[in-house]
Amino acid sequence: MKSDLKNEEYYLFYLKSIHGLKESLIWEYLKDGFLPKTLYASPPKAIAKLVNASKLNTNFVAKIRQDFLVYKNSLSILDPAYPELLKTIFDPPLFLFYQGNLKLLESKYLLSIVGSRTLTSYHLNTLNSLLTDLAQTPLVIVSGLALGIDSAAHLAALKNNLKTIAVLGSGFDQKVLYPRQNLKLAQDILKNDGLILSEYPPLTKPALYQFPKRNRILAGLSPASIVVSGAEKSGTLITAQCALENGREVFALPGNINLKLCEGPNQLIYQGANILLNSSDILQTYDLIKKTDKKMLDLNNEQKKVYGTLASESLSFDLLQNKLAIKTSDLNKALSQLEIMNLISLNQFNEFEIK
Repeated sequence: MKSDLKNEEYYLFYLKSIHGLKESLIWEYLKDGFLPKTLYASPPKAIAKLVNASKLNTNFVAKIRQDFLVYKNSLSILDPAYPELLKTIFDPPLFLFYQGNLKLLESKYLLSIVGSRTLTSYHLNTLNSLLTDLAQTPLVIVSGLALGIDSAAHLAALKNNLKTIAVLGSGFDQKVLYPRQNLKLAQDILKNDGLILSEYPPLTKPALYQFPKRNRILAGLSPASIVVSGAEKSGTLITAQCALENGREVFALPGNINLKLCEGPNQLIYQGANILLNSSDILQTYDLIKKTDKKMLDLNNEQKKVYGTLASESLSFDLLQNKLAIKTSDLNKALSQLEIMNLISLNQFNEFEIK
């Protein structure tokens, strides 16, 4: 069975390498039930001229045989392990090259995060807070390893023990990986059981057109995408548009109307995208419940009152006691239990706050 798949993958690679034959058209034929070998041997009229001409080019045929060896570490769209959700976009990549934990693609909890290469404290702090809040869930953070929000998303995922997938617009060999500044981050992703993906062979150098094209994979892999920041006309908005066109959920972080980097998300919200207010928006989309929410189900009435009050604001022991009109011994007991359950902590101002 594996040899049959490899044989068909060879012809798929052959077809995708023919100049002028679009991958999206090949995919349309595959969806109609054609096998790559059949398309090669008896091509439909629409592509017969291109395919038959390629067979007469002996240099092309020889090069294909040699180049296909590079594709041994790739995942083709014919392989059962290829993510089903990605197949539903208009132009899915026929091959994906990978390093790392390929099983992450089986997760139904992939969440794409995109944003600008320029960071502001508002966007960075909000992103870090969001992923801290999503810790201890099965969510897998997908981003593009670019400078700025992408890097911050990967780093925050690693910090909070969330698995992460980087989708590149270049090959992933150390000689060509882009941006060069994120080589260590890519290595850290792999060390932490993450995954690096690219539709380009490992030694493919970065090119400008490859990055907007990469964005359709970022949007296509996940049921939902978060747009953190971006100007009104930017690559970030391309990802969002891809997601919307393919029926995915899109969340946009609202921001200052006077800041250029907030234009994109604000415009998306105006056009009907989901407004991102807190982690609960994401958890509901994936039908998840936070670890703290699970523990809340087991709290007694006094513990719930204390936790609920602290959810609104951080308070000292005395202010908390005044608000709740609770006995000192009962409040001490409730606070101790909540601390043991890792739901609250004492901050630098000697106030209790939720984690």
